[in-house]
Amino acid sequence: MYPPHSSAFASVRRHFDDPRTSDAVFVLVPTDADEADPVRLTAAETHEALYGPGSDPQFATAVWKEVIRTAQSDLTPDSTGKLLAIWLALPRLTGTVHRVCTRLRADRSDVEAEMVLALLEKLADRDGASCLTGSSLLHAARARAWHLAREGLRELPSPQIERITEEHALTASGEEAGAPAAESLDVRVDRPDGPDGLCAPLRFRVRPEHLRRQGIFIDTDDGSQDRSAGHSPGKRRRPGRRADTRPVRPAGRRG
Repeated sequence: MYPPHSSAFASVRRHFDDPRTSDAVFVLVPTDADEADPVRLTAAETHEALYGPGSDPQFATAVWKEVIRTAQSDLTPDSTGKLLAIWLALPRLTGTVHRVCTRLRADRSDVEAEMVLALLEKLADRDGASCLTGSSLLHAARARAWHLAREGLRELPSPQIERITEEHALTASGEEAGAPAAESLDVRVDRPDGPDGLCAPLRFRVRPEHLRRQGIFIDTDDGSQDRSAGHSPGKRRRPGRRADTRPVRPAGRRG
């Protein structure tokens, strides 16, 4: 019914699926009538007031206002008020999660977690507490999700990966780790087509002699190829295309 167990949204939904939890949470919504008692709603009734078929927009606005006020004033260890606000926001955020993951191939669990963090940060912001509404709360979560996915598409250099690869190559060749670095080749690992795996391409640098020892055949950035492993060259890559690593057989084996 729900996404994988690691999903932040699924965890919040399961929390309120327990009747002992949902029936123990109440929201008091003031009414416009003079001297009238506030409307007392359980978690399920609050959800129905916001998303049910007979939902009244004016009353829904009052419900959101009270839900946000309750969440901001909730200082209990379990933060039930904040969890309620997150749970009530989920129906308005699920579609955005789907669009972000489909268009930008972002990881669903990362997107949902980032949205939850955005909601908690807005609810904890005392400076903007007075002007926070249901719409601005949802807008902040959506904006953070798109920002996370777009940042994930950028290529982020990692000196640590480059350093580990270089040290491994030097150790395998019997050279000292402090020896001057020779000319090296850039290796790029692209993201898979599926939703799982890398969030961005990886690029690191290796020494040519390490590639030759391992029998690896790699395209370089200028379209030329290192054929020291004894393989016949493939088709020359067209200008403008990215250089990718290609899986090959070790030298000396024929198909």
